[in-house]
Amino acid sequence: MASHIRRLAAVLLSTSALALSAPVLAQGAPVLGQGAPAEEAPIYLEADHVEDIAGGSGYIARGNVRVRQEPRTLLADEIEYHPDENRVIARGNVIILGQGSFPQYADEVELDSQLAAGVAIGFASMLENNGRMAAAAAIRSENGSLQLNDAYYTACELCENGEHEPTWRLRAREVVQDADDRMIYYRDARLEIGGVPVLYAPVFAHADPSSERRSGFLFPAVGVSSRLGFVYQQPYYWSISPSQDAVIAPRLMTNVNPLIYGEYRKRFWSGFMELEGSYTNEFEIDSDGERYGDSEDRWHVFGGGEWAINPDWRWGFGVQRTSDSLHLRRYDFSEADKDRGAPLNSLSRQLVSQVYLDGRTRNSTGSIVAASYQSLRTNADDDIIPALAPVAEYTRVFTAPQGWGRVNVDVSASMLRREVGVDYNRASAGVDWRTRWVSGPGIVVEPFALARLDHYSFEDLTVTDPLTDPASDSFSRTLGLVGTEISWPFFRGGESADWIVEPVVSFVAASDDTEASRVVNEDSVAIDLDESLLFQPVRAPGHDLWEDGQRVSYGLRTTAMWGQAGLARFFVGQSQRIDGGAVFNPASGLAEDQSDYVVAGEIALAGFSADIQARVDPDSLDTNRLDVSVGYRGERFTGNVRYLDVSDDAGTRNGAQRELRGDFEVGLTEHWSAIGEVMRDLDSEATRRQEIGLRYGDECSQFDIVYQREDLGISELGPSESIQFRITLFTLGSFGPD
Repeated sequence: MASHIRRLAAVLLSTSALALSAPVLAQGAPVLGQGAPAEEAPIYLEADHVEDIAGGSGYIARGNVRVRQEPRTLLADEIEYHPDENRVIARGNVIILGQGSFPQYADEVELDSQLAAGVAIGFASMLENNGRMAAAAAIRSENGSLQLNDAYYTACELCENGEHEPTWRLRAREVVQDADDRMIYYRDARLEIGGVPVLYAPVFAHADPSSERRSGFLFPAVGVSSRLGFVYQQPYYWSISPSQDAVIAPRLMTNVNPLIYGEYRKRFWSGFMELEGSYTNEFEIDSDGERYGDSEDRWHVFGGGEWAINPDWRWGFGVQRTSDSLHLRRYDFSEADKDRGAPLNSLSRQLVSQVYLDGRTRNSTGSIVAASYQSLRTNADDDIIPALAPVAEYTRVFTAPQGWGRVNVDVSASMLRREVGVDYNRASAGVDWRTRWVSGPGIVVEPFALARLDHYSFEDLTVTDPLTDPASDSFSRTLGLVGTEISWPFFRGGESADWIVEPVVSFVAASDDTEASRVVNEDSVAIDLDESLLFQPVRAPGHDLWEDGQRVSYGLRTTAMWGQAGLARFFVGQSQRIDGGAVFNPASGLAEDQSDYVVAGEIALAGFSADIQARVDPDSLDTNRLDVSVGYRGERFTGNVRYLDVSDDAGTRNGAQRELRGDFEVGLTEHWSAIGEVMRDLDSEATRRQEIGLRYGDECSQFDIVYQREDLGISELGPSESIQFRITLFTLGSFGPD
C-alpha cells in the first residue's frame, strides 16, 4: 500500500508541474516543471471518502480531497488513481498551490502512463502584476513543451457570471511553449477590446519570459501629425550579449523621408554606458510638412556613461548634440535628456556635452568637469557660448572644537574658452566658518566668517582704443566677511492647530572689492532673490561678483500645523544695504539699497494646495515677480494652475514675461473623464500648447484620445496639430506616441 501511495504522489506532483507550467501569455509566467519531486518525500492524503474501483483496478478519493507534499498542495472534488496504468485523474475544482506565487485552477487533470505527457482541461491561473490567463486545454508533451488551446491573457477583472467581457484580452487559437528553444509561438492571435477584435496576427513568436533576453520585435509606435503625416515606427530589440543590448527603430512618415532611431546600452563591471540617436537626410520642414531649404544629413545623439574608480570616486561623460537647432522638435524628440548622473544639467533650449571626475567622502567633495554647450535657439550664436576647459573644485570640512561648529576649506579653478569673445581664467582658495549656539530662552545665534583669495587672467578683451586698452589682464584680490544670524522661534500648541512664529535677522560686514571693475562676470549673471537666498552670507551664485559693505536682512516666518497633513506657512522679509555699492542687475531684486520684499507662502488643506513666491517693490509696492501655483485633488476632479508674472521693470533679458499654465482631469462617469492642458503666453496673447481629450481608465487599461496643438513661436517651425490615440494595457504594453 505504501508503494501505491508513493506512486500516486509522483503522479499528482507531476500533474502539479503540468498545471503550474501552463501560463505563458505574459512576462513573468512560471517556468516549465522539472519533473516530480523525490518519491521519498512524505505524502499526506485527506478525503471524506476513499473506495476501491470495481475489479480492484484502482482507488477513488472523493469529497474535499487534499494531497500535500511540501511545498505543493493539490485540492480536488475527486481523484481517481489506476496503479496498473500509472494514470491519475483529478476532477472538479482542481487547485494546485505552492509552486509559484499564485494558485492554479483546472476542471480536470490527467497524465499518461509515462508520467510526462498529460492534459489539463479548463485551465486558469493568476499571474504576476494582476495578470490572468485561461485555456480550454493545456497539453504537456514528453520533452516538457506545453500547448495551450483556445487560450487568453488579460490583466482585467473577470465577471463571475460571464455577462461582461473584460476591457481587453489577448486571445490565440493555439499557444506553444517550446522547451527546447525556449520560445513561445502563437497561431491566430488577436487583441480584443471589449470583446471586439482590433488587431490580428496569423502567427508570431517571442522568447519565453523564463529564458534569458532574446532578440525580437517590440510593440510599434503609431501616430498622426500635420507636420510628419502618418507615422509608423517599428522597434527591433537586439540582445547582443548578457551585458549589452540595442534597439533599432526605423520610422516611416508620409510627409517626409524615413528616419532611423537607435538605442544602445552596456553594463560594465564598474559602470554603464547608454546612447541614443537618430538620423535622416531631409530638407527643412514646416508645420504642414512642406519642404524648403537644402537637403542635409540631420541627426541627434544623446547619451552618457559612468564608471566607479573606487568607492569614493567616479568618472563619466555625457553627450548631447544635434545637427541643427530644430531637428529634435521637428521629429518630436524631447530636448531634455534623461538624468544619467552627470554633474551639469542643461538649461532650457540648450544641450551640454561633458566629461567629469567626481568624488565624495565623509568630509570632502571634489569634481573636475570639461564641457561644451549647444544652443537650440534659432537666433543664438554658439561661437560666443563658452566651453568649460575645465572647471574644478574641492572642499574639505573640518570639525572645530566642541561648540565651535565646522570649518570649510575650498579651492577651485575655472577656464572658459570661446571662438568669439573673452577667454577667462580664475583660481580661488577660501575658508569659511559657521557655528550654532542656542541660549536658554531659545534664541538661536549662528555666527559666521569667510576669507577668499581670487586670481584672474583674461585674454581677448574688448578693446576700444588699441593704444590705451590692453587685450589681456591679470590680477589678484582678497575678500572677506563676518556676520551672524539670529532667530527666536516661538511655539504655541493648541486644540485645533499648533503655531510656530520665528523672527529672523542677519547682519553681514564684507570687505571692499578694489578690483571689481576689472572682473569679467561669467558665473554670477543670473540671480533671483527669494527666501532661501535672503540670509545667505554670499548671495552671488559664483565667484565673480562680490557684495561689499554692510547689510542687514530681516524676516518673519509663521507656520501652522493641524490634523494629519494640514499645513500653512507664510514668510515676509527684506534686505537693507547700509553701505557699499550695487553689484547685481535690476532683475535680481537686490539692485537698490532696500531690496524687494520677499513674500512666500504655502497651504495644504483637504486636497487643496497653494504655493506663492513673490518679490514686491518697496517703494511702489508693485509686484516685480509673482509665481502662484494652485492645485486640487479630489475624487472626481484634479487640477493645477500656475501663473508666472515677471514685470518689465525687473529688467529681464527678454522683457516682461507673463505665462499661464493649467491642466485638469474631470471624472464624468466611473471610468470616463475629460482631460486638458493649456500653456498661454499672456504677453504675446498666444496659446503655446493646448490639449483636450477623453480618457477611459479601469484596473487594467487606460485609453486617451487627445487633440493637441503646439505653437512655440518659432517662425521656421510654425504651429502643428495632431490627434493622438494613447493606449496603455497594463502588463502588456503601450501603443501611441511617447
